[in-house]
Amino acid sequence: MFMAKKPVSITLDEANLLWLRGRAAGRKKRSLSDAIDEILTEARHGGHGADAPRSVMGTIDIAIDDPNLDAADAAVRGQFDDSTSRPFIARETPPAEPAASRRPAARKVSHG
Repeated sequence: MFMAKKPVSITLDEANLLWLRGRAAGRKKRSLSDAIDEILTEARHGGHGADAPRSVMGTIDIAIDDPNLDAADAAVRGQFDDSTSRPFIARETPPAEPAASRRPAARKVSHG
């Protein structure tokens, strides 16, 4: 179903405008209007583009007793050390070669 586009005027925060220009350039959109139209269409359909950047703001809890993350290095280092100290089995298996890509064996040709 084709719907005619209508011109509108919008006012954006400078940071949002910069982000929108980056998205338009990254997605090879012809204009900011095309980028905005795409974003709104995705939002109306309840999805987010697979490559659309998303914010993590509000998804991370910072400990009240360490607001400057002074102990963060030690905490991450401890988790890494715990993870790498567990035993694991490593196996290397060559990838299966598709039959179509196998070369036929060279044939000997006799001249004589």
